[in-house]
Amino acid sequence: MNRTPDVEDTLRRTLRQAAGQAPGLPAEAAASQVEARYRRRRQRRQALLAGAAVVVIAGGVAGGLRAADRAADRAATVTPDATATAAVSPPVSPAVSPPVSPPVSPAQSHAPSYDVKPEPIGSVWPEALREVPAKTPDGKKIQPILLLDDRTLLVSTWASFEKTDALYAYDLDTLALREITHVVTPEGTVLFASGFDAAGGHVAWWTQLKDGTAQIWAAPLTGGEARVIGSRELDERGVDKVEIVGDRVAFSARSGGVFTVPLGGGEVEPVANGAGMHLLSWPWIGTPGPYGAGEGTRYGLIRNLRTGETDRALVRDGERVHACGVTLCVGSSGAAPFHRMRDGSQQQELPGGMARTPPALDRFHVASVRYGRHAGGVALFDLRTGASADLGIPSKRTAGGFSLMRPGFDDDGRLLAYPVGDTLRVIDVTKIK
Repeated sequence: MNRTPDVEDTLRRTLRQAAGQAPGLPAEAAASQVEARYRRRRQRRQALLAGAAVVVIAGGVAGGLRAADRAADRAATVTPDATATAAVSPPVSPAVSPPVSPPVSPAQSHAPSYDVKPEPIGSVWPEALREVPAKTPDGKKIQPILLLDDRTLLVSTWASFEKTDALYAYDLDTLALREITHVVTPEGTVLFASGFDAAGGHVAWWTQLKDGTAQIWAAPLTGGEARVIGSRELDERGVDKVEIVGDRVAFSARSGGVFTVPLGGGEVEPVANGAGMHLLSWPWIGTPGPYGAGEGTRYGLIRNLRTGETDRALVRDGERVHACGVTLCVGSSGAAPFHRMRDGSQQQELPGGMARTPPALDRFHVASVRYGRHAGGVALFDLRTGASADLGIPSKRTAGGFSLMRPGFDDDGRLLAYPVGDTLRVIDVTKIK
């Protein structure tokens, strides 16, 4: 915990997590300690750094994960049956093909290689960057989650690998850490605290017991004891997202289904017309969900729970659309990556190679790039202005190229945070004008 993270260590951990995506152990071994550890690591969704990935740069660049920004009306009160006005879903908007976007040239089919690095993030967007200690005074590594306001970062610490023991408010001006709550891990827990979200003066998350019961937890941001506000029996895959919406907490199961529970505690209720769907950004739900690899475009079909509006993302012959948010999609045609509107319009090249999630706030994209022939790095791209900045993440030379860690955005699409040595770099992209 006290030493500087090493790229090889990070790579080994990431490969172990990737191995967890393989089929599980036989049912007869499900109760064993080995299976419990296997499922914990496979399901882990630590809010920010799970979005990070170790990538290897060879002739091209690999690609990583993130979600859409939230609707401004998430503070509205939600009731389980008030989310849809009709028992029958409205027809899906037809995917009418607009004029085909101009083809991408062969030169754009590979990850970009820059003769000179972009300027450092601190030079390009100094107003967006904070640098603070990456460890607590007693030496624990700080795990960034999301920004509570312009100067306060919600963070956690771990008792052991991926096992959160406490939540803190980290003042980026004074560097003070204020404990919000101790994070309880009940006996029999197989999936540790994950999916943290904060709004309306509270923070919420989920855990899962070995009998399949998913527990939704909440605690006041001002400080206080965490408690279970609701529970629901799910399959072993658990929950894929938690979001505080007004006086309720919404969540969806990885296997499908959207539910809400009162923030003050009570019965978990299924959302009308939410069966088989996944929470994207309230009031939007969709399918396939964020872990729907191999099942088509993630969130290719979405529905607004408040208005009943539905939308299906356009996919043309010969292309792959990997994932969509409420507004934008990312995909590729051949080896040429792109981002565009859900209806297929306004298609543009996506710098830095393939992406598994749409641009944060419909604007910002993180990619691994080559700098000439002898180095690799990670850059932040502003797709609106065309500006870019180097994030200062060190790479390590390998036999086939370079390896490095690429961070991912938080669920709000606002925060990009990552350690460089003993320093935590905190980037608030809403400060970029």
